[in-house]
Amino acid sequence: MQICSGGFHLTSPRQQTSKSLKFLWERSSIWWITTTLQTVKSKNLQDITTYLNSTLQATIGEEVHLEWQNLDQLLVQFWNTYLICPHVVNVVRNGGKDIRDCVLSLLLELTKRGLVNLVGINW
Repeated sequence: MQICSGGFHLTSPRQQTSKSLKFLWERSSIWWITTTLQTVKSKNLQDITTYLNSTLQATIGEEVHLEWQNLDQLLVQFWNTYLICPHVVNVVRNGGKDIRDCVLSLLLELTKRGLVNLVGINW
């Protein structure tokens, strides 16, 4: 399993054999998740999980919205190519808000296809 946070990119040899990738999302920009996934060459990959905190705002700028669209398209490609259904975990901290509707609207194509496994946990 590889865990990526912030802007950390996979460069280790384990990338070639990793079965699980977990991303710890900490800010509205998610370009680094898409960039990291584009470098994945593992045929063993079975799981992609992104942990989001409840600070994601329902209204985000156009640039960040485009980043989410790119991630959405890439995750659809992972489904079509490798049958990997992405997991999104909504981490609600100290009474924070549930961002389920926001995430589903940002990952629109995955949502249309019923491919988002969105789970909420309290922290």
